[in-house]
Amino acid sequence: MSTIAPASFPNGAPTYALFDSNSVAAATLLGTPVAGASLMALNYKRLGQGAKAAGILMAGIAVSAVVILLAWNLPRTACSIIAFALLIGIRRIAQALQGPAVKQQVERGGRLGSRWAAFGIGAAFFAVLFGVTFAVVTAADNMPKVVVGSKDEVFYSGSATKEEATALGNVLKQSGFFTDRGTSVILTKEQNKKVLSFVVKEGAWNDPATVSLFDEVGRQFAPAVGGLPVQVRLLNKDRDVMEESTVGKAAFGKDTVYYLGAATESEAQAVGKVLKSNSFFHGSGSDVFVSKHKDGVVLSFVVSDGAWDNPAILRDFEKIARETGTAAGGLPLRLHLVNTSLDVKKEEWIR
Repeated sequence: MSTIAPASFPNGAPTYALFDSNSVAAATLLGTPVAGASLMALNYKRLGQGAKAAGILMAGIAVSAVVILLAWNLPRTACSIIAFALLIGIRRIAQALQGPAVKQQVERGGRLGSRWAAFGIGAAFFAVLFGVTFAVVTAADNMPKVVVGSKDEVFYSGSATKEEATALGNVLKQSGFFTDRGTSVILTKEQNKKVLSFVVKEGAWNDPATVSLFDEVGRQFAPAVGGLPVQVRLLNKDRDVMEESTVGKAAFGKDTVYYLGAATESEAQAVGKVLKSNSFFHGSGSDVFVSKHKDGVVLSFVVSDGAWDNPAILRDFEKIARETGTAAGGLPLRLHLVNTSLDVKKEEWIR
């Protein structure tokens, strides 16, 4: 947006008040960027520039939404740095866009908007934001749940039913995942989206092995909630989302390519087509996994016992991994040969 030119003022002192950049910053400090943007929008409206008023308000809403999303998912230290930088940035934007008009307002004997009014507007936006946040948190805390054993819990929301939560809890208990230690799992279903969220110990989301383990938990227990694909989320004790994976599959007759983490269904389809064209897939029920996490791309093949110790077989899989590398997202990647329990028996970098 362009700045407001001094020539846009009529002769004589304006009868309205304009808010300066300090007031915009004050409102932002209390009420997020949308509060500061609302003051700038009010300035534009008083100057007869309605289109710019609407534009700056929409920009403020968009930036505020991004800020809230970041605050929900990032550590407090990072959020503080972002908030400070945002406050300085919005003050400079207000000065650049509206500074000349505010300056001439003062020079012509016009009034500045009250700093207390700016604080009040910021406080009002803060109250609304606090109310919405409180409602969301309260709703999350009051989610219906089923108790499995005496301590473990499955919460459910959206279109998920008590019966599905109970079935999931029973499967988790039978598998040994639920052991009466107060473990919490959240099942959410919205339209065709199924989400399994696990509250985990601090930092578990930074361990690739732990992330992969929960991907597998999601894959194994998807049938209890309607099948794949499902999203798997790792939450901290405050239920903030710290890590998220998609777990799904692409079927080629009896053979299957599973995709995990940030890997996509289209990549799984591409990998399967390569494996089918080179006759690795031939209807024998082979399982292949394409995983993308913070530690890179992993291509895993389920093989028979002892195959990982056979140099000739290993060379064949190295060749197959190179052929499918582009479809899986490109080289380098890690090749895993795993047993039927998905324990990694052989690992090699393919470059």
